[in-house]
Amino acid sequence: MKKLIMSILAVMLMASNLWALTPGSCVESVGSYTGGAVVVKLECAGSPDDGAIPNTDISTPVIAILEGTHYLYTVSAYPTSGGTAPDAADVFIIDENGEDLLGSADGGTTPQNGANLIHATLKKTTFPYSTYLSQAYFPMVTGTLTLEVLNQATHSADYTIELVFVR
Repeated sequence: MKKLIMSILAVMLMASNLWALTPGSCVESVGSYTGGAVVVKLECAGSPDDGAIPNTDISTPVIAILEGTHYLYTVSAYPTSGGTAPDAADVFIIDENGEDLLGSADGGTTPQNGANLIHATLKKTTFPYSTYLSQAYFPMVTGTLTLEVLNQATHSADYTIELVFVR
């Protein structure tokens, strides 16, 4: 009986793995410019199952370059050339304290300036936004930054998120 139960559990575990969602992903690239500006590009490909990507941290080596010396200036989103067009989706840039630097009052579920930042055909750009101050501001990079995308439902959608940092 013990072998039968173990066999059933093993089959159930294997079957559940067959139906697991394939995660999306983002590939990071970095460019720097005269005067100290740094552009971080995240080329994202949504999951073929549901269009989602996992929350994606800016890499530790890039944060080391930016931390304490650079300020987030703009965030842009646009469809990646030659890829599957995304649908409208919300973008959040979450700092190490859980604050959405694009202004959601609840840290990453109700967007402010990141609302519908991803568009099917257009490039859209926004400034960081402080809900408390009710205005645009330019936060200094003081630690980890995480990209979060919600409401992207186009399977295998391809889009690029661009973060511009200045001194």
